[in-house]
Amino acid sequence: MSFYDTIDTITTYASIPLALVGFGVTFWQAKGAKDAAEKARDAAEATRERIIRSSLIALSHQLLKTEDELDKAVNDGEVKTAIAWINTWKWQASQAKGMLKASNSDEQKILRALQTSIVAAGEAKNVLVSNPTDLITDTKNVRAAIVKVTGEISSLAANLGFQIGD
Repeated sequence: MSFYDTIDTITTYASIPLALVGFGVTFWQAKGAKDAAEKARDAAEATRERIIRSSLIALSHQLLKTEDELDKAVNDGEVKTAIAWINTWKWQASQAKGMLKASNSDEQKILRALQTSIVAAGEAKNVLVSNPTDLITDTKNVRAAIVKVTGEISSLAANLGFQIGD
């Protein structure tokens, strides 16, 4: 056997363990990358939930303010201002509904109350725009629906406030 044949035989057999070691290193790195990707996904999900919680807490204060301003407009007999606050309610309630749906919480009671208030707001606005008679009567249903939502969402906001650090 010649020198080159010996070298060829040695390199042929030596390459098999080196290839196996290379495959092992590649597998180990792929597993590490997978674990890192899973941790990043979990961290992103936790951050998303915290953002939703914080946004719902902030929005709950806005909903309470809108309820208060609508009541003032109704008590003062200001139809245009009442319509503006009803429109604001519809937008804010829709935002809250979207955030609740995006979160992992199962708040069906609040979601139903929000939807009821959005529909009632649309009906009240249509009455006020087309043929208002008595502002207090014309907004009675929407104000009742709003009171139900703000009561529920205030409780939820308090609960979410304790979960922010989780």
